[in-house]
Amino acid sequence: MRPNPSKPRRSAAALLAIGVAIPLLAGCALIEGPTPDTPARETPAAPETPPELVPGGTAEQNLPYFTEVLRSFSEGQQPVQGVPVVDALAEAGFDRSAMQVTFDQSMTGLEADSIFASVRIGADCLIGQVVTSDRSFVAQNEPAVGPNGDICLIGSTRPIDW
Repeated sequence: MRPNPSKPRRSAAALLAIGVAIPLLAGCALIEGPTPDTPARETPAAPETPPELVPGGTAEQNLPYFTEVLRSFSEGQQPVQGVPVVDALAEAGFDRSAMQVTFDQSMTGLEADSIFASVRIGADCLIGQVVTSDRSFVAQNEPAVGPNGDICLIGSTRPIDW
C-alpha cells in the first residue's frame, strides 16, 4: 500500500488552524473579563450662605455661584440636555454669548452620557458637567484654550442659537 501524500498536508493544515484559533479564542476571554470600576463622584456640599453672581468678576470669583446653579439644575426635573442647562445658566445671569454646550446625542443617535456646558470669563472658563443617568454634576475653573485662548470645550459643540 502506498502512503497518501495529501494526508500529511491535511494534518499540517489542521494543526495550523488550531494554532491560529487558540490565541484568538484566548483573546475573547480578555474581552469578557472584568469591567473597570468608575470612582464615586463626590457632589460638592451646599454652601451655608448662597453664593451670588459677581458681575464683572473673574471665573474664580463666580465658580461658587456657577456650582450652585448646576446643583439646583441637577436637583430639578428638567431633562439633562443642552437647552435646559444653558437656559438655567443664562437665567442665573451668565452671558449666553460666552457659553458652549455639548450635543444631546452621540453621532450614532444615542442619548449623551452627560452634558458639558461652559462660560468663558476673560481668559478662564467655568466648566460644568451634568451626568444623564444620575444627575450628578461637577464644576471647575480652567484656563481657556485654543490658538486665540477663547475656547472652553474642545471639539465640536452645539450652536447656542435659541
